[in-house]
Amino acid sequence: MRSGEHAITKISRNSSRYRSFVIVYRPCTIANPIARYEVSQGDQSYGLFDAQALATDYIDQLYAQQQVAA
Repeated sequence: MRSGEHAITKISRNSSRYRSFVIVYRPCTIANPIARYEVSQGDQSYGLFDAQALATDYIDQLYAQQQVAA
């Protein structure tokens, strides 16, 4: 499958699943004035992103690296 053919599935109000990863929306708070998207897989966190599109692009890059290494 090409990168544009994967769907984002809503899990809960702030969580979505993309491929085998979970993307959690972290809304703005007083302590953190910038909304972010956290990418994780199991207990492993892959960082915070400013937009959901950046998060999914990063996941696609991880899959592409895995394909090259295999």
